[in-house]
Amino acid sequence: MASHESIVAAKRAERERRIPQSWRLPREIINQFSAQPITIFQQPIPREVSPGILSSRELELTDPKLDATALLSRLRSGSVSCYELTLAFCKRAAIAHQLTNCLTEILFEQAINKARQCDGEFRENGGRDLKPLHGLPMTFKDSFHIKGVESSIGITSLCHKLAISDSQVVEIAEDNRAVIVAKTTVPQTLLTADTDSVVFGRTCNAYRGNFGAAGSTGGEGALIAMGGSPLGVGTDGAGSVRMPAFVNGIVGYRPSGYRFPLDGVRVLGSGLMGSTMIGPVSVAGPLARSMRDIQLFTEVVSDARPWDKDPFLLPSPWLGLEAPSKPLRIGVWQDHDHVHPTPPVSRAFKLAQERLQSAGHTLVPFNGPSIAQVWDLQKQWVEVQDLRHMRKLISSEPTTTIVKKTGILYPPNPAPEVTLDRLHYLNSRIAQLVVSMTTAWNRNGEPIDTLLWVPAAHPAVPFDEYTDLTFTGLMNVIDWPAVVLPLKEFVSSSDVKEDSVPESELFGEEDKRIQELWMQRREEFVGLPLSVQLIGRRGEDERLLAVAKIVHEVVSASQTMSA
Repeated sequence: MASHESIVAAKRAERERRIPQSWRLPREIINQFSAQPITIFQQPIPREVSPGILSSRELELTDPKLDATALLSRLRSGSVSCYELTLAFCKRAAIAHQLTNCLTEILFEQAINKARQCDGEFRENGGRDLKPLHGLPMTFKDSFHIKGVESSIGITSLCHKLAISDSQVVEIAEDNRAVIVAKTTVPQTLLTADTDSVVFGRTCNAYRGNFGAAGSTGGEGALIAMGGSPLGVGTDGAGSVRMPAFVNGIVGYRPSGYRFPLDGVRVLGSGLMGSTMIGPVSVAGPLARSMRDIQLFTEVVSDARPWDKDPFLLPSPWLGLEAPSKPLRIGVWQDHDHVHPTPPVSRAFKLAQERLQSAGHTLVPFNGPSIAQVWDLQKQWVEVQDLRHMRKLISSEPTTTIVKKTGILYPPNPAPEVTLDRLHYLNSRIAQLVVSMTTAWNRNGEPIDTLLWVPAAHPAVPFDEYTDLTFTGLMNVIDWPAVVLPLKEFVSSSDVKEDSVPESELFGEEDKRIQELWMQRREEFVGLPLSVQLIGRRGEDERLLAVAKIVHEVVSASQTMSA
């Protein structure tokens, strides 16, 4: 049997061979990125970062200010060909990868061939009757299967094994003529919020090379923020779409459970969490540059009727709901009992509220349940899922630091035996949370339209420090849809001047750890993106997405997408 070292060396060499020599960056530029941030939205991949690789036209086509909806409009008008657009994104994905280590399977050659086919179809049809995603470059988290491509999820024992069929959501994208250019990195085990694996190594944040990209969809988050993909798909079991979206300054959506297909996806053990409506719910969901892109892809998935093939999905035809015409009634979850938000997160949260009030919307205090034990509850459910399979998979390779620190795969205390009584107990705790959240939503006899909350207590953090997933994980526990919305605001020098919470007011050890991390390294956080989280009721996804589109225009100071 080959050693894990030899498997890693072969896999990394194979990946790098797929990047053309003419698309490679000088070593000094790569080193420069690891030492200082590049503010993507203010100056997207400056020319000096891509010398001779991207033309002015390609820089413009891949600029993050141009979202997937706008790109599709250009493709349909014939002002850009599928080949030209795909080539531009392949180049930019190669650059993003060299700066952040965000790709696993590089599919540039196949993508360019597919783009040429799409151009041929355009010519044959005269640009009429095109599929909704015709010619749009896309990427997928490594967990998803693409026929003939590996899905190693960064584990040596799964390398060099080709998928025999497509995941259903991949099939839907390809049937709608999307062009898949790459698969993206995930952490070892998929059970951490920092993307680092033995096979592919560490993925860096798009804004600072020595900070994490979060996880487990970290590669997608970094790639889309760097302009290497206009639209990607990940999975979210405790925030794995929303956390990478948050720390990389893009939009990420966790739909209600049983809406997006999860069949044909690498799973952690003998049972996929939530697939049969027991326990917290893991879902697939998109990451993008705008809310209208999120709506677009969700509608495409719904129109494909994935429930006809997947027995665990609920029929979810696209309803096309509009947001209320009157001012929104928005719940604001200000006070809780787990971790105090750090100064920049608090400022962003307050800023979002101020902008919403100025726009005429009504803010209502939201008195939610205790969340102090939510992350602990979710970790207990993951153990119920059966992690023996994952422990066996990684037994022949080293365990990464973040896997050890997160404490899911190897908890500090032995997990209780899984009995029927224990399942009843854990399920009752979820039920109590759902009832409490619903009561708070409808308090005073008038329900809110949406709930505004923070995505985490901190922005992106240094490597191996993102270990608490409470603020996103709650939505998986109760199975409510949620979306992360970037404010186009960044940690500032004024935030650095703010002290953390006095020790006498701390909630516990996790609160203390995060506040100490902020105080010790706060100067390094300057320039990192800030976001808020918007939450809806289970099954009311169209309503949430319509409301989120309005809210995002307000809280992001209306950075409109280019046409």
